[in-house]
Amino acid sequence: MTPVPPNQAPSKDRFNLDSTYFIAFEMAHEALVKGLTEASELNVTQYRMLTKLLQAGRPVGQGRLGEVLGLKPNVVTQAADALQAQGYILRQVGEGDGRTRMLSVTDAGEAHVASVNESIVRSLYAGFPTENPAYRTILEASISAAAQIEPPLNAAAAKRFPATRSLVAIELVRSETERTLKQATGASFNECRIVQRLGETDRPERIGALAESLHLSPVNAARAVDRLAAKGWVRRLRSPKDKKAVYVGLTEEGVYESFLISATINELAATKLWANLTPEQRDAIEQVGHVVVADLEAQRQAREQETFDLLQEA
Repeated sequence: MTPVPPNQAPSKDRFNLDSTYFIAFEMAHEALVKGLTEASELNVTQYRMLTKLLQAGRPVGQGRLGEVLGLKPNVVTQAADALQAQGYILRQVGEGDGRTRMLSVTDAGEAHVASVNESIVRSLYAGFPTENPAYRTILEASISAAAQIEPPLNAAAAKRFPATRSLVAIELVRSETERTLKQATGASFNECRIVQRLGETDRPERIGALAESLHLSPVNAARAVDRLAAKGWVRRLRSPKDKKAVYVGLTEEGVYESFLISATINELAATKLWANLTPEQRDAIEQVGHVVVADLEAQRQAREQETFDLLQEA
């Protein structure tokens, strides 16, 4: 019997996050990691802690910082140790409670954030098609909007370094999405993205085309398809005209899972992504997915169609 999809009725005051959003998220994630790697020895968690402290504009208790960032105490301690060793933060005993450790940013830490932020901006602009003036405007508006995803500890201090705040916030949403999808479906982030995409196109797709359209490497896409096939969510297909090309399509169970994935993503977006944004800020982020990334996908499909048009009998 065909499974009945969960209720998918979208709310009129929020967007549905389709696959184009996660392509934009992956591009932003790559820009963050590349920009950070080129300018710093810190990892994303350490840099996120440093920027959050800088935004606070005052000393923050180590335990409180962990609560704000949603990090376990041991993770906060390890990151604080690394930041202190680099001379980027001070860790002092609290005045009222000797067990409390208060963290604050040093001048060196502030200078480091400024340097890394410049690197992230360069990486971000290099990765997105900003040679198009309209796209550049959309990107800049989305950076400003995304900077508000994660509530600041100090609104006045938080106005600095919007590119850093945007990409770190998107990294948070991405990580939370990956964790929530794993809990809801048992599938990895990449597996869920493939199922989501196949549910949107409602037709079999070449594995190579799926990889390109989702901004995945061919190897990662192929491995995800292998795991999905083992779950019974997809089936492989071949064309009699091209026996080398492998297509993949959803099974009935896969169709059901695609609805579950969409429902999970949109519920998460309502609480983690849209909650702190105005309608105008939501529109700005939506434009990245539905204009910039969608146009990149249209260009890719046009190039692929040109290849198809040139095919001849062997």
